[in-house]
Amino acid sequence: MSSRGHAVAAGGVAPSHPPRALVATGIAVGIVAISTSPILVRVAHVPALALAFWRCLAGALLLAPFALRWARRAGAGGARPGSRPAAVPRRDLGLLVLSGACLALHFSLWNASLARTTVASSTVLVACSPLFVGLLSGPLLGEPPSRLAWAGIGLTIAGAAVIAMGDAGAVDLGPRALLGDAMAFGGAAAIGGYFLVGRSLRRRLPASAYAASVYGVAAALLLPACLLGGAALGGYPGRSWLAIGGVVAGPQLLGHTVFNALLATLTADTVAVIGLTEPVGATLLAWLVFQELPTAWFWPGAVVVLAGVWLVLRGTANRPVDNPDPAPAER
Repeated sequence: MSSRGHAVAAGGVAPSHPPRALVATGIAVGIVAISTSPILVRVAHVPALALAFWRCLAGALLLAPFALRWARRAGAGGARPGSRPAAVPRRDLGLLVLSGACLALHFSLWNASLARTTVASSTVLVACSPLFVGLLSGPLLGEPPSRLAWAGIGLTIAGAAVIAMGDAGAVDLGPRALLGDAMAFGGAAAIGGYFLVGRSLRRRLPASAYAASVYGVAAALLLPACLLGGAALGGYPGRSWLAIGGVVAGPQLLGHTVFNALLATLTADTVAVIGLTEPVGATLLAWLVFQELPTAWFWPGAVVVLAGVWLVLRGTANRPVDNPDPAPAER
């Protein structure tokens, strides 16, 4: 059965492609939101794993009412008379757990890598996520990147490497840096898996149900990681809690959740590449907020990253993709 057929059989409706202006707005909002993450993290002064736990838990709780509303409507057969009740198949439940595990693993590995290797190495290696998505989106999703998209993926990774070179050569961390590098590369693979699974599930589930479930799984897995790693989960000053609230409202809900919504319209490799604009936006915000002047490497790297994103979007626009969405009103 085609992906369209699966969506209708699951209680969905025929696909509805949103206007390009709405998609472009979503991309812009998502980029700005994720770019605020490093600024808010610095202001929060909260252990990285604890911050990841709180943002995922709060995101799940805030989206849960919308997910439950969809579930009630699906259980009642939806708004269309005579339609079959929709239920999340057992296979999809497993995929939701896998996606949440990938998100938790990404946070854990990348945060740990920053304590073992240079920021430059960690940034470059975690930026390789579109490579994993590009290689696997063909066999797993039937959506191989076009040649133009592959060129864009290469450019974005190269641009991220150029930006990171501004931090290179600062410290020699010795052999333990190899472990940090491996963790950052593993973090790239984990977030790549998150985008791949998300693209598959968003063909059948609305953004609210998908995001609430995945964030909840990630929070459940991050909690024991915090306890085992000694990351304090409370006792923060009011300023830190405000910053955590900012992370939830911005990077989590307007960043990750908007990108999850876009996965019903854009391919996984496209969303992964768009996510690589974070260091560009974050550097510009740090310049405005903290008066931190970007290194000379930043400007050419930023241009290369943005050129890569543009190529991937062009490549995606020219690629025919079936994008059924079971709940257009709940993107």
